[in-house]
Amino acid sequence: MSEEKKEVQVINCQESLDISVVADLGTELKVALDSGQSIRLQAGDVGKADAAALQLLCAFFLDAQTHGIDIEWLDPSDALIESASLTGLVEHLGLKEKTLH
Repeated sequence: MSEEKKEVQVINCQESLDISVVADLGTELKVALDSGQSIRLQAGDVGKADAAALQLLCAFFLDAQTHGIDIEWLDPSDALIESASLTGLVEHLGLKEKTLH
């Protein structure tokens, strides 16, 4: 039995995930969903994320789940995790909160 190798699409998140990028990011995320491929979000450079962008990402994660599409974060920044934590969206976005020492 041969195993199909699924293609993976990588989306590079901008340094500033805010309302000014939501329209373009939304389009990019929709195209990625429509491809049916697994998706990796490269978010190591995110310096800030506002509620508008986090809401878009939540909707994206729900759509992906509905369509059985796997999403994984690649190196999510502390700023992204902190913003998601402050808004209570860490779990919805599949992020892990950092443990403060």
